[in-house]
Amino acid sequence: MQNSLFYGFWALLFAVVVFIFLGCAAKEQSNKPAVKHMIQSEKLRILMRELDLVVYERQKSELERDKMRKRYVLTLADTLKKLSAEVENMPMGELGSGLTSDDFYEYKGYAKSLNQDANELYILAQNYEFELLSKKMEDIKVSCNSCHKQFRKDP
Repeated sequence: MQNSLFYGFWALLFAVVVFIFLGCAAKEQSNKPAVKHMIQSEKLRILMRELDLVVYERQKSELERDKMRKRYVLTLADTLKKLSAEVENMPMGELGSGLTSDDFYEYKGYAKSLNQDANELYILAQNYEFELLSKKMEDIKVSCNSCHKQFRKDP
């Protein structure tokens, strides 16, 4: 009798522990979606994003700013390369009337120079050599202005 009482006690204790364990592990089932925020205003959300941009945009790390500079310069270099390649491949008749053969080759020379500058600009950006970009940008500006002075009609 004592043995069965002993085993009964342990069985009851085991059942209680299992019951408590299962009761604690069970999650409350609900058809309600989880609400992350109490206020769900789209207008407020947009304003908060704008505030976030104003506050944290100025605090970008130097690395993030360098990545932005690199993307900008690579885009600029690609655009300059496309422009110069287009000009280099144009026949004389498409460049306009009144161009002499010398003018045509001079114009093509400006395009070739622009392409070289664009390639150098691209390499500087790829290598994060931002301290050299100002000089290269000045070279490009001088090259563009020289060509414009020579070939652009005043409005």
